[in-house]
Amino acid sequence: MKPLYKFLTAFLLCVCFSVFAQENQPAPIEPTRHPLPFQTPGQTQTAPEQIQTTPAQPAARQTEPTQPAAPAQAPETQRRPGSDALQNYRLARSLEDRNRFDEANSYYNEAVRICMEDLNRNGSNMDAYTILTWSLLRQRRYAEVINWGDRALRINPNDFRIIETMGTAYFYLNNYEHSLLMLQRYTASMPRGDRASVAYFFMGEIYRNQRKYHHADIAYTTAVTLEGSIFIWWYRLGTVREAAGEYVSAIEAYERSLSLNPSYRETTEALDRTRRLLASAPR
Repeated sequence: MKPLYKFLTAFLLCVCFSVFAQENQPAPIEPTRHPLPFQTPGQTQTAPEQIQTTPAQPAARQTEPTQPAAPAQAPETQRRPGSDALQNYRLARSLEDRNRFDEANSYYNEAVRICMEDLNRNGSNMDAYTILTWSLLRQRRYAEVINWGDRALRINPNDFRIIETMGTAYFYLNNYEHSLLMLQRYTASMPRGDRASVAYFFMGEIYRNQRKYHHADIAYTTAVTLEGSIFIWWYRLGTVREAAGEYVSAIEAYERSLSLNPSYRETTEALDRTRRLLASAPR
């Protein structure tokens, strides 16, 4: 267990150190907890065993209009770069949350178009890069996220918004090595940032896929500590604890998951299975 203690010690020291550096980081222009990218009508719905790549969507922090307004057409001299793109992005998110995917896609496209225009005028506009990569990520255009993210980081290597978005895109591209590097960079800069809980969840997913169950336990535990209302995260925490033979703590995680979503069949089955394993384990 010594390697695990060394990993945990280094992890906690990194988090503590980064808290002091957090004030020097730029503030995000939009709290975007967007773990599930845009899904167009007709696509296959996520199967239960694929939910490891799909954290649930917490409630929005800002009240969105019930009906979207038309994309803004303000005079060029009155438009702050990125502002109209951000408006379109927010409208798209609101529509997507209501399963109005075709309409959402049109607003994401408008956000992308405006960002492209802004970048043609000012190639160092980090807000435009940010909204562009957010919009592309929602549309599952992961390779484009990486392409534009690389350009942005050549201008500002420490923009944590771009870093986190690229980490998510790399994850969906199954490039776990680069995803982990980006997510670790983000959490080191923003240990309690708006996307920190999702970043830790994805880190847990990577470690779970690598069968590094104790590492995954630490990452998942951090995720549910920061955001404790997402049942699937508690379920995943239970799975890695069960895989590591930690049956008592696995049962606790499964029970917490069921308290949040009593109808999730996989959690019920996992809880029954783990209780039987615990009962048959040597005393």
